[in-house]
Amino acid sequence: MKHRSYFFLSTLALALGFSPVLRAHAGHDKAPGEDGAPVAGPVKLTPEAEKNLGLKTEEATLRTLEKTLAVLGTVEPDPARVAVLASRISGRITRLAVKEGDSVAAGDFLLEVESRQIGDPPPRITFTAPIAGTVLERPVFTGDSVEPDTRLLTVADLSQVYVVGRVFEGQFAQVKRGQAVRVRAEAWPDEIFTGTVEGFTPKLDPETRTLGVRVRVDNPAGKLLPNMRTTLRIVTAEADSVITVPLAAVLGEAGNYFVFVQDDKDPHTFLRTAVVVGQRDDRYVELVEGVLPGASIVTVGNYQLQYVAPAPAAKPADDDHAKAAPAEKKSAAPGR
Repeated sequence: MKHRSYFFLSTLALALGFSPVLRAHAGHDKAPGEDGAPVAGPVKLTPEAEKNLGLKTEEATLRTLEKTLAVLGTVEPDPARVAVLASRISGRITRLAVKEGDSVAAGDFLLEVESRQIGDPPPRITFTAPIAGTVLERPVFTGDSVEPDTRLLTVADLSQVYVVGRVFEGQFAQVKRGQAVRVRAEAWPDEIFTGTVEGFTPKLDPETRTLGVRVRVDNPAGKLLPNMRTTLRIVTAEADSVITVPLAAVLGEAGNYFVFVQDDKDPHTFLRTAVVVGQRDDRYVELVEGVLPGASIVTVGNYQLQYVAPAPAAKPADDDHAKAAPAEKKSAAPGR
């Protein structure tokens, strides 16, 4: 554990522009922070050190904090935006212009089927895209034989999709149509997609005792693909005008939470400030005590700040008149 702590502190020292050799304080056998306890007191950094740490701040703001219900879900295409192409004749595929994943516009040529009917040449039927979208399935190849009702292609418009979450039976009363939902996909961890609850599956799953919640989500860039795993945050309640900061701004453990506040007089000094937290959602946490609206709170680099040695206390100015000069010894009287 000691070696891991030393490695972390050495890395931090390099980021701050110090020598990588960390020395213990006089009378101690450990470097600052090596015992795992964050250093208290204000921290003063140089602009270079701030840049190396990548410090970012955000103002504590009065906002509406949302109570959310977290559920897991998967992406599904909207059935109303899916087109399936099937053959109405027997024959074979003579031309095939697309593959799975291709984007097509309405009217684009997709494939050609030559009929088994006698003719010179035999009749041929061409298939074009009925809608604009993405080719989701293409189970056939050039030269394949086809029969009536053989599925040839599936094209889906993915500009809007459904994300279907599974809500436990005991949670179902909290979910209503029209509620706002924030969606995060494992494939895009830093991006939030927004949608609304549109409906529910018609019956409960007897094994998991869950009900499907269907959420319509705008997907203009096509990033959400069918079967992607997601996490949904369904907004079930709101608290108006509470002081909030991003979740990442708060450090510490239960009963001992703190943030780093940028000094309004010296922007390179950061004050460790104890706070009392309240409710939270998936983005923000309420600060009940400790910080006022408008304070600049460190949101990135704050973890490293707690291990930086605090700024030394200012020394009182010397007062030449406060201290009397020692009286000179009187010289002995002449003749003595």
